[in-house]
Amino acid sequence: MSLTEDTKGSPGRPPADPASRASEQPASPGDTPPAAPPPLSPPPVAAPPVVSAAGTGSSDAGSSQVRSTMRAEWAEAGIWLVLVAFGLVGTAVLARSHVALGLREPPWHDGWQARFDALIVVPVTVAAIILAVVGRWASASSGTVAVFRLPWPVVLVMGYAGSLLWTLALALITPGGVRAGLRAPTDLVTAAAAIGRNPLDMVAAYTDRVPPATAGSVDVLPAHPPGPLLAAWALARLGLSGAVPLGIAFTLVGALTVPVVCVAVRSLCHETAARRLVPILVLAPWSGWMTASPDAVTALLAALAVAVGVVGCEPGRRDRTWWALASGVLLGLAALFGYAPVWLGVAVAAAYFVRRRPLLNAVTGLGALLPLFLFAAWGFSWPDGLALARVPHRPLTATLAWVFLDLTVALLGAGPVAVRAARRLRHTPGWPFLVGAAATALFAALARLAEGGTQRTWLPLFPWLLVAAVAPHPRPAAPGDRVRAGTLPVILISLGAAGAITLRLFMAGPS
Repeated sequence: MSLTEDTKGSPGRPPADPASRASEQPASPGDTPPAAPPPLSPPPVAAPPVVSAAGTGSSDAGSSQVRSTMRAEWAEAGIWLVLVAFGLVGTAVLARSHVALGLREPPWHDGWQARFDALIVVPVTVAAIILAVVGRWASASSGTVAVFRLPWPVVLVMGYAGSLLWTLALALITPGGVRAGLRAPTDLVTAAAAIGRNPLDMVAAYTDRVPPATAGSVDVLPAHPPGPLLAAWALARLGLSGAVPLGIAFTLVGALTVPVVCVAVRSLCHETAARRLVPILVLAPWSGWMTASPDAVTALLAALAVAVGVVGCEPGRRDRTWWALASGVLLGLAALFGYAPVWLGVAVAAAYFVRRRPLLNAVTGLGALLPLFLFAAWGFSWPDGLALARVPHRPLTATLAWVFLDLTVALLGAGPVAVRAARRLRHTPGWPFLVGAAATALFAALARLAEGGTQRTWLPLFPWLLVAAVAPHPRPAAPGDRVRAGTLPVILISLGAAGAITLRLFMAGPS
């Protein structure tokens, strides 16, 4: 069930047509409208349309529209299933080939193991409740359902709560039990406990003590700057010591990514699109990788940097410089948690050009350098850390194999909604987000950061890749359309939730 394309300016009120507004303008006092000539003959009387008492004509048109949108969703779901099947078959072939990938059963470090978990009832129930709300939301064509009348802050709170519940529900069916799903990475916890009272010593010796990254490794330290380690140390000082409390803290923080992304989309697109993006992000398959992951903190910092930059350059703001500076500082902090997400700053730069504020790029760039300069003064070299995070050169066959495997993982993480987003790239006013995500993915590939760690490296990118899914189709005739949005793809959202549960039941170890 899907909602037809929205042409409402607000719930229950269609936007006024510009021509009709012009015709309603009162005449000036000095204008005397010319008298209309008398009609030469009586105007013909139009015959009323033949419609039954039950309104058969309108109901048939509505049913036809619903069937058309459902067919489009099933077609997109079929495309995703075919691509996933092709990727999994290729993965199985590579696992049995002689290509040296460094893993026993790619693309996961611990391989595959089909199993059944009685706790599956929890994520199934959570998904069913969220989908029931989404289905009722999608069936409201007149804006009379309570979800459409909810204030925007309430929708954001619902998005955070739904994202957190879905993430925790998927963690319950992690191999090894509930505690295994909520445990922070072992190497991060051990290194944080060994810091002692002076974290600056660790920052100065970070690149000397951390070993180089290897393909397929699940260790945090080689693939990250010292940001996650400092965060783990600070949380331990606050009493959240241990793998499980630290993992729960990362999960609580990472769930904020969904409302922050929607705030940015509301600013650059419009509120209708942002509201419909909320359930898409809540039940996204990549939510399972946000559990107990320091990359969830990276995703939040990167999303905050983009949202602050986009909101800060809105027309009419007088304090744009401070917003741009804050966006840059957040971007620099994100760069201290992950090497690739710094390139999401391209989305902020594109938004500045869209809104004709190109000089703000200099302010944001300066803000991004401030945290990096501060850590450089403490002895940490960001370029040296990037060199450690890069996977060593491999034979061409292994490199191409990892490209195929990483794309398969990205397809599984994005879910079937990614197919709709790809088909509507040209229709979205949120294209700066897609440009930033593409730049980040390209940097991760060229810097060899994603071999065996796509679910980690691409985690900050996944929300932005789905923005185009709520773009209107067909493209609005008038540029700068601020009210139309695409349908809620309930079928695709449901399939993505089922795929996330299935994936967790087939993975043999932590991702």
